[in-house]
Amino acid sequence: MTHFTSLAGVPCNYARPPVAPYGTRGRSHTFDCTPGFLRKLEACFDELFTVSPLRRAEIITSAGAQVDKPGFHGLGRAFDLDALFWPGRDFITLHYPTDQKLYLGVEAVLRKHFGTVLNYLYNSDHHDHLHADDRSEVGFVRSSKARVLFVQAALTHVLDVPVGIDGAYGSETEGGLRRAFARLGLTGDIATREVWLEFLTRITSEAL
Repeated sequence: MTHFTSLAGVPCNYARPPVAPYGTRGRSHTFDCTPGFLRKLEACFDELFTVSPLRRAEIITSAGAQVDKPGFHGLGRAFDLDALFWPGRDFITLHYPTDQKLYLGVEAVLRKHFGTVLNYLYNSDHHDHLHADDRSEVGFVRSSKARVLFVQAALTHVLDVPVGIDGAYGSETEGGLRRAFARLGLTGDIATREVWLEFLTRITSEAL
């Protein structure tokens, strides 16, 4: 494992009781993950702060990376994002219902670097953080509830192409994507890696 206290030049703090209240800037903390996963985190947040009009945040807060439990957290290949703090602008994942566009813009960048991202819509366990790990390859899979939920939310709240948000890929989602692709000037199958990455780039641009 390797240690880190910042990502892309921004301090990464911990803000969970009893250390600090959730939704605050928290306190400095040393996180652990594998060297390869850290490179992915650095690239992800560097891209986010490059493309965001808000530029580099002042603080990142996380619920943890490597922790002593089963799964990819235990392997040091997972990260939970709680919040980002810019001067005059806070992004707190629990506030998804009232901050959907920024949330989905941040999530789109995470999805460019990590195959597995679990969001507020996935289940109640993920209301207060965005979970990212690299158990799967970056790309769109029509049978993936997590990916479909993101696409449906992005169509509805970012691109103003409302569809049902249920995590099931069907004719309504397919039709919404066709309309969105026409508007964005995209062609090809969203399940193709290059098309998926370009779709995420456009969502980030529209949302941020």
